[in-house]
Amino acid sequence: MSDDRTSSRLVGLRDYPKLAEQDQTVVWHPYTQMQEYAETEPIIIDRGEGPYLYDVRRRRFLDAYGSMWCNVWGHNHPELVKAIQQQAGQLCHASLFSVSHVPAIDFANMLVDAIKQDFRFADEAPSLSHVFYSDNGSTAVEVAMKMALQYQNQIGKISRTQFLTFHSGYHGDTFGAMSASNIDVFTQKFSPSLFKCHRATYPMQVDPDEHESTRHHEMQLEALIAGRNDKIAAVVIEPVVQGASGMRPLAEDYLGKIKKYCREYDILLITDEVFAGFCRTGPLIASSAELVEPDIICLGKGITGGTMPMGVTVANDRVFDAFKGVWKDFRQFLHGHTYSGNPLACAVAIRNLEMIYEEKLKENVKSRSRELNYALKRVIGSHPRVGQIRVRGLAVGIPLLDESGSEDGGYESRADANKVCLHAVEKSRVLLRPLGNVITIVPPLNIESEQIEEIVNAIAKALEVLDTPGE
Repeated sequence: MSDDRTSSRLVGLRDYPKLAEQDQTVVWHPYTQMQEYAETEPIIIDRGEGPYLYDVRRRRFLDAYGSMWCNVWGHNHPELVKAIQQQAGQLCHASLFSVSHVPAIDFANMLVDAIKQDFRFADEAPSLSHVFYSDNGSTAVEVAMKMALQYQNQIGKISRTQFLTFHSGYHGDTFGAMSASNIDVFTQKFSPSLFKCHRATYPMQVDPDEHESTRHHEMQLEALIAGRNDKIAAVVIEPVVQGASGMRPLAEDYLGKIKKYCREYDILLITDEVFAGFCRTGPLIASSAELVEPDIICLGKGITGGTMPMGVTVANDRVFDAFKGVWKDFRQFLHGHTYSGNPLACAVAIRNLEMIYEEKLKENVKSRSRELNYALKRVIGSHPRVGQIRVRGLAVGIPLLDESGSEDGGYESRADANKVCLHAVEKSRVLLRPLGNVITIVPPLNIESEQIEEIVNAIAKALEVLDTPGE
């Protein structure tokens, strides 16, 4: 192999201009305006270690957005790397279409046991016992929606072909997931090809110490479900927090009210925990915080510790049993992915789940969440441009107020948050990403106190650009 073909691992400062040009012209980046990107000096990462990423120019960056919210243990954790290497030496892939393999079986069993443990205090014995593998969060949601539709069809409820979702929700970029989502800037250009979903209000609890009444939202929800109960196959919701709409926390106890109406009208409840699960908001299973067991759970992002793509959809006995039969009945679930249950991903997911318990990760998230919340309120909470800071576990949103004092500018009004995040990257080497005019912090879940201080100080310093004319 020539030196040119191996240069990506040996790139030095003198190679950066050529590498940057190739990145800007050949690589099409997600959710990125490539014309603007071509005018920047791109950050090209070479390696990772702990909470830090190192680029080809030998600069160190604190990964405060968790590599798009999936990082659990920092980068290149030796235990996770070892799990991948050991599995790669034995089996890299075998499709679950025709055979099975040990890592897929072992992880499914471990995950089901973990879910049962999280729901052990629920009123009824947990029955989320059937794991369907896919390869990312969006497909996990797509699987759940198809599962719900086929389930309703096979129990004789053939008119139940619709979904009830929530305003400002985000469930992914595949077409079913987009249809369930409600952030217009992401979906409006595809709207002619999306199917209609009914929308309910997602009541946001801004201050965890203030319990505002949600009775009017509950009445609206009940009316929506009651009026269309013969048409709705499932309710789809992000429990605990809506991530992509700016870390909007769900009002306390509201998930239980949704479950109550789903049960009353015999409609399935799907929780999209791709972001909120795997300890990001505290518990392994986010909905277990209120002991609300859904019929179907969607998981992804942190499921492999942030190392490899994986999504899973976990269904209860009620759903699973509706798919049983003989081949000629054609009741089998009509969905699958080539890399479903990839052995490498399953092997590292097993080690990730083991480490969550060994390292008492849930307790660390709880203490670091309090620490981060306190530091943010102490350092930037009184800044005139900072709105009510939203914290759920280690999912944080810092809305920036406009001149009128409003924080509801939508995705189009990202200029100020973008300035702050760019300043944090350029001056403090802290990687942040805005959601509209909301600054988000989604760090590795094993983050230490010194890194929390580094993030907060970087934001405080970056907020100065809003006070400086011409910046």
